[in-house]
Amino acid sequence: MHRILLGTLLICCSCFGPCFALGARILIVTDLEGAGGVYDAEEQLLPGQRRYLESRRILTGEVNAAVEGALLAGASEVVIWDGHDGSRTLSVDEIHPRAQLLQGRPTPATYYLSEKLYNGIVFVGQHAMAGAKDAVLAHSQSFSVKRISINGKEVGEIGQVAAIAGYFHIPVIMLAGDQAACTELLDLQPGAVTVPVKRLAGKKSALSLSHEEGKRQIEQAARKAVVQLQQYKPWKIDGPVELIIESEPPGKTATYRGQTVLDAYQEWLGK
Repeated sequence: MHRILLGTLLICCSCFGPCFALGARILIVTDLEGAGGVYDAEEQLLPGQRRYLESRRILTGEVNAAVEGALLAGASEVVIWDGHDGSRTLSVDEIHPRAQLLQGRPTPATYYLSEKLYNGIVFVGQHAMAGAKDAVLAHSQSFSVKRISINGKEVGEIGQVAAIAGYFHIPVIMLAGDQAACTELLDLQPGAVTVPVKRLAGKKSALSLSHEEGKRQIEQAARKAVVQLQQYKPWKIDGPVELIIESEPPGKTATYRGQTVLDAYQEWLGK
């Protein structure tokens, strides 16, 4: 069998069919609250807390497993966006040697995306939106935010990234995080591959996979998602768009509008 690589589209000459996965460009969006074993906001989320370094190590392992899976599926480029605590969680000396690390603040309204810049988005370490049922450390941007909606549909950070990615014709294809975050993505992208590395087990308790098992499942999931990349379609939001953010104290509401979802986010975050 002979193969000809044309951009990100591989033509298998034996069958003249496309193999979209090979050569794909993947963006991994990271957060920390959804990583396996992370459940305590007082000890595990910020520099100086007792178990913060452990959390970083776990997230790095999960991210590198996702990178490895994407590369095994033929991805030509994997970029990791350090999305927790102002891009101060991951380090270039610890990420997969074939990946690249995107860091900086403030986050632009484009979420570092442009038209078809990537072929797919993968979430690792992701948590559910504020108010999500049976979620671990659920919030939307901040624990003080009560609700965010786009044209009346409630969204968290997952939905916001998916919406901006959809504007640029890029689908979300996979998520690793707590069970509630997986459910949240599947509402937007029913065919996405998900890995629930933990689930709520009590009011503030979580039941997690071992780190080794979590990494194994994440690698397999990333590989599967990239292999079947051609099956995914972006989540598109028709304009005009109204973005509403409700925060503490009760009654504090901000509204941002635009002809497109990007316009509304530029109004919120600045151009």
